[in-house]
Amino acid sequence: MDKGLSIPVSPNDSRKNKGFSLVELIIVIAIMAILAAAIAPALIRYLNKSRKASDIETASVIMGAVNAAYGEAYSFEGSENGTEQDADHIDLGALCTTSYGYQIEKIAIAKNNGTFTNNVAEQQHFLNLIREDLGKKQQGAGEFSNPKCKRDSGNGVPEGFLIARHINAEGQGDRFEVWITDSSDAPIYRLNPDCCKEYK
Repeated sequence: MDKGLSIPVSPNDSRKNKGFSLVELIIVIAIMAILAAAIAPALIRYLNKSRKASDIETASVIMGAVNAAYGEAYSFEGSENGTEQDADHIDLGALCTTSYGYQIEKIAIAKNNGTFTNNVAEQQHFLNLIREDLGKKQQGAGEFSNPKCKRDSGNGVPEGFLIARHINAEGQGDRFEVWITDSSDAPIYRLNPDCCKEYK
């Protein structure tokens, strides 16, 4: 057998094995960069919108639990841990003025993977009913505690959910609301009812 025998390679065959030239690679990379720059802003807007929609839906679920718990707690006559319970109790120290120019009573806040909590002894039965309706009978694992949208839409960065009650001109609570809070627990965006335009 003649080992010196070689098979000739045509110019077309050798060219097929060369791959892309440097110029072709640069053109492809440039086209991909242009497409990415054009698509990225729209994708980010879409993600933020879907995250906000998720937060608004979560607020709706929380509001349903609050209204159900209030109906039950309002007719409840008894005590919890030795304290007479009152779902209508307003703790003046928990009142704050919102960016909408009216006052709310802070009832409970959930953030950093925690359940809804407050320090008002007279509202603990009410709060426990809310937790039960949300599927969390005890404090501990997270429940609706982290907003999906972390973007500042003008008032601050969302950090947690707040159950509150609107206080009317006579100083009485007239409706429940669900807000988004910032890191200092201040209400920054109302999600339910009538979600504020900044969060839509």
